[in-house]
Order: sequence, then structure tokens, then C-alpha cells
Amino acid sequence: MPREPRGPSGSTAPPDLDTVADLLWRVDAERTAEGRARLTPRRIVDAAVAVVDADGLDALSMQRVATELGCTAMALYRHVPGREHLLAAMTDTAGGRPPAATGAGWRAEVEAWVDALRSTYRAHPWMVRVPTVSAPVGPNQLAWFEALLSPLARSGAARDELIPLATFISGAVRDLARVATELDPAGAASYGRILAERLDPGNFPTLCALAGEAGLDEEEDGAVDPIVACGIARLLDGIEKSPPAREEDGNR
Repeated sequence: MPREPRGPSGSTAPPDLDTVADLLWRVDAERTAEGRARLTPRRIVDAAVAVVDADGLDALSMQRVATELGCTAMALYRHVPGREHLLAAMTDTAGGRPPAATGAGWRAEVEAWVDALRSTYRAHPWMVRVPTVSAPVGPNQLAWFEALLSPLARSGAARDELIPLATFISGAVRDLARVATELDPAGAASYGRILAERLDPGNFPTLCALAGEAGLDEEEDGAVDPIVACGIARLLDGIEKSPPAREEDGNR
């Protein structure tokens, strides 16, 4: 049996990108294919997503997925080269398609995109623990990227700024979603008090002034949401206030 790659924190080399892309597009094609063989890449990926949605990413193994499907682990390797390939396909599949454009204006569409991605991460929090080993290559990942690039392209930003802006926005949303899954609610609730008791106003005047205020000792699960909203709003403000790109840049 092929050796199963280690988990998200393992040190194995990332899988070949062409192999990953081929698997992701084959899985997506099965969404509308008529009839299903007993075992297909899509069935394997769906079963794996169900496992981690129920029991977390640490519960994922090729053997566990095989058990859920009533087959041997060896049978899975005929369709999915290994665990790292499976993780890539799971992330693309669980992400689904992005929200459709509303025609409400470029800024509103970017904000709706951010809200939709945050909702996706809430529904599948394990997604933010899967390492990002390449630029998006899956059909769903690319659809999300296109859905963000499209309104940004109408914002007046220069063409050479579009991919950096989209990458920054998606990365910020993902990283803060990961932080939200790792925060200890008990520790967050006492953070402001701990700062107030220990910081010297002479050395930390701003932190001392803010200690105990909203945002430093939130207990709610959505405590990260205002941070995302604030950061995205200020970024979009900056885009709106920037001089529009010249017509030859193709953005006007």
C-alpha cells in the first residue's frame, strides 16, 4: 500500500500540482455526471468531508474513509493518490461555488464575498487548517478567485494590483478565521483585565488606554468578525479614495 502522507503539520513535500489539479477537476465533473460507479473520486471526497465535519481534521485517514465507504484503503488509492491530494480535493469541494454577482456595485460585491467566505469557514472550520501549498487550481477555488477579482476590476484599481489585492483579502479572511478556531474563550474573556493589571502606562500608553474596551475582552464566538469587517472596510476605503487607474490599464 502507498505510504500515507502525514497530516497538515507534517513535513512531507507537497503533491505534484498537475496531479492535484487533475483530481480536483475530475471530482467537480462528477457533480453532474449521470450514474455513479460504486467508488469514484467524488464519493471518496464527499465521505472524507463528512468525516472531518463530524469529527475534525485529526480524524481523517484513508482507512477511516474506506471504512465509511465499506471498502479497503487500497481501493481508495486507485482513485486518489494520497491523503494530501484528498485534502486538496476536500477543500475545493467543501468550499462550493461563490455567491453570484448582485449588480449592487463593486464594493458591495466584495463585502458579500467576504461574508460568504466567512460563512464557509464557519460551516467547515477544518478548512483553515489545511496548508495552502499553491495558488488556486481547483474549479471552485478558481470560481471564488474570479468572483473577487471581477468587482475589484471595476473598482478603479490598476490591473497589476488586482491579484495582490484579491490574494491579500482572501488571505486575511482565512487567517482570521483560523485565529477564531484557535482562540480560547476563557483566555479571551480575561485578556483586557490581564493587560490592565500588568502593563505600565509609561511604556504602553495606548494599550493601557484600550485595555478592557470592546475588542480586547470579547467572549462571543464572533469576536473576530468585527476585526475582519474593520480591516476590509478600511482597505476598500483606500481603494475608493485612490486615483483611478488610467484607461490604458483597462480598469475604467
